[in-house]
Amino acid sequence: MYSHEFIFIPGRWVGGGKITFSSASEHIRFYTSWNIDKKTNNTILLQQKVEMQPLQNVVNNSFLLYDFSGNKFKIELESEQINKSVGSGLIDEKTIAWEFRSSEGMEGFEVYELQENGDYMFHAEYASLGQFRTIVDGRIWRKST
Repeated sequence: MYSHEFIFIPGRWVGGGKITFSSASEHIRFYTSWNIDKKTNNTILLQQKVEMQPLQNVVNNSFLLYDFSGNKFKIELESEQINKSVGSGLIDEKTIAWEFRSSEGMEGFEVYELQENGDYMFHAEYASLGQFRTIVDGRIWRKST
């Protein structure tokens, strides 16, 4: 399909970056790890853990990617913070991106840009009903074993 290792090849990815909230001028540093499970029945399971510093807060997200058709796919996000959201995604030679809308009024998107060294730079934005925005910027790379 495409030359993306992220999401398509089982393994572990790690990274970090910063989170900015529309309600505050400061930003929070975070670290993340992704576990990518094998593709079965045309589905891919991604488990993400996000640790925010200095809050000692850990967020666990579960992504299910399915219904791959050409450069499109469907995605479900499940977490304690936002319950379950469904969305759609796109893939091209350099980019993996998806967007969500939940029944609780949360919406957002994530964009992963493949770098020449195999890492991904990413940008994400989420907004709630009250229009509080969360903006995330960072980098992930494949964890060598």
